[in-house]
Amino acid sequence: MKLKWPRTKDNRSEEKRPWWMGILTVAMLAATCWMGLHQMSEPAEAASPLPARTRRSVLYVMDQSNLNLTDVMAAQVDQVNYSFALIEDGKATGRHWQGIRQMSAFLRRHPDIDGVLSVGGWGADGFSDAAATEAGRKKLADSILALMDEHGFRGVDLDWEYPGSSAAGIKSRPEDVENWYKLLAVLREGLDERQARSGQKYILSVALGAGESQLSKIDGARLGRLVDQAVVMAYDLKGFDRITGHHAGLYPGGKQKDSGAYAVKRLIDTGLSKKKILLGIPAYGRVWRQVSGGGDGMGQRAATAGNRTMDYPDIQALESKGYTRHYDEKAQAAWWFDGSTFVSGEDEVSLAAKTAWLREQGLLGVAVWEWRHADGGDILAILSNGL
Repeated sequence: MKLKWPRTKDNRSEEKRPWWMGILTVAMLAATCWMGLHQMSEPAEAASPLPARTRRSVLYVMDQSNLNLTDVMAAQVDQVNYSFALIEDGKATGRHWQGIRQMSAFLRRHPDIDGVLSVGGWGADGFSDAAATEAGRKKLADSILALMDEHGFRGVDLDWEYPGSSAAGIKSRPEDVENWYKLLAVLREGLDERQARSGQKYILSVALGAGESQLSKIDGARLGRLVDQAVVMAYDLKGFDRITGHHAGLYPGGKQKDSGAYAVKRLIDTGLSKKKILLGIPAYGRVWRQVSGGGDGMGQRAATAGNRTMDYPDIQALESKGYTRHYDEKAQAAWWFDGSTFVSGEDEVSLAAKTAWLREQGLLGVAVWEWRHADGGDILAILSNGL
């Protein structure tokens, strides 16, 4: 029995159409669908991705309660160093953390980004005592690795500032540097064991001071056998006295020898592979107030040390507030001055100079300190584009 659709006004009119109109209608519908699918497959202009990076982009993220890491930012970084685990009774702890849930959720959304646990930081005590004995080193390393495993991180960044120095108000002893290498060796062993079991690559990173007093203690060849990455903290090179200057110059400038390029060269000369070096980039500037002497403010005495900081987006707005931008072609560093307040920091020109230089040198990439200072600015996009 042949089924018939109920007669309606619409299908009655269909019955009167010539047979070839049905074929034509089907063809038109097919063409329309094909064009729609084709258009859907084309990326929107506004969503065009950044050029592929050939170097690694690392971002330090300080723990905070309102941690809000965006998916846009995720496209601009390859690795996040979560800062900081601290040392308590010879063991690593994260019990003070407030944003670990947000951090873990972000890494789950972006499994292509390596999450690394950063331990220590400026003023973090406990390293010297914990690393003084073999048993202490094992206890500390095991606790760091356990904390890493618990929160799904893929590596460790050891930020002991600095072995053998009490400048940050921490305890130190002459044997610290040797014990630092030994602690790194225990961590390396633990990470390699995990990698052998799981097949997952684990990262061991270390943060290094860029001043001469820290560089002179480092055996680059020995360090390179232990770590995958070495972050050269090429910032805060000025700011602790009342004479203005570049806190993060790429090259030496004026009477200032300390610079990013100088620190990197010192490390390479002692045997550290350039392919393991990350150039530290500050997402903040240092501020001197009540600068005397006039002129452009460079190398002048101020009423204060450069102990205040200014976030990158705020630095970029200074010219709209009456500041004059200056640029040192020799040091490849920018500063801003309004006749009284002096700000040393980064801009698009200095960042481009750094990424061009590290590409020439064949370095691993950059490590930005840190997310709170960069939030709301375009520093990550500029660096990512340059890498």
